[in-house]
Amino acid sequence: MSDERTEPTGWEIAVAVNAVVKGLLGAMGQSGHVCREAIPVQVGLDTEAGYPAVLAQAVDALRDRVRPGDAVVIADKVLAAAQGRICSADVLDSPDPKTVDESTRVTLARSWQERSGMPVTALHLLLADEYTHPSQGRRAVLGCADHNAAAHDLARAIRSELGVVVDVVVSDTDTGIDVRRPLIGTVTFGATPLGATAGLTLYECMRCACAAEFVRGHDRLIPLVICRPADRCADRRQMGLHRGYGGVLDRDREGGLTYD
Repeated sequence: MSDERTEPTGWEIAVAVNAVVKGLLGAMGQSGHVCREAIPVQVGLDTEAGYPAVLAQAVDALRDRVRPGDAVVIADKVLAAAQGRICSADVLDSPDPKTVDESTRVTLARSWQERSGMPVTALHLLLADEYTHPSQGRRAVLGCADHNAAAHDLARAIRSELGVVVDVVVSDTDTGIDVRRPLIGTVTFGATPLGATAGLTLYECMRCACAAEFVRGHDRLIPLVICRPADRCADRRQMGLHRGYGGVLDRDREGGLTYD
């Protein structure tokens, strides 16, 4: 993300608003397209067990529930914690990364990368959130290391273990609106799909992320949400495959927000 602010076009705003509205309808079980309904999966995932174990736990929680063509949405914070991307809570308030400009955020990211010994970008600092460690108390969890790779990891595990082909979306409540930095290169409202497999357009990713956010809430212990599509949207090209590039979803590396 550069320091230059690019204002969203009217079309981008319209797509994001529609994703929120259709996401809400999906959460109510009254929508269609890629998310006819959103099904909560209430489960405690043991992030202390590590990343491979959390993927296995997620797959087990989806057993007998997920169907071919579904889109599974998983919270970024869960994956980041499972990857051990946890550091001092000072990252949240010394200073708060959201209160500084982008160039300062980049400098802070370099500093925290040296202190934590793991990759840290300015985007990771925007995604940083408070985390209560079982033994260390108040800490902070940074964003997932590679969101598109994580989405593919879970989709591949579901296909391998359950024999079901799905897409996966990694989402977060942050949208970048408060710092005027669209996290994925286009404006999002309510929630942001940070990573995904290749069977969904950006608009569809946004729609699923919003539906999941309405279902998940803040403290319901729902790290996973199944977005069930309408029948005609269940057979998508490249479903479950890697997006084709690493990191977060990027508007500039996509063919478009929706189908061309």
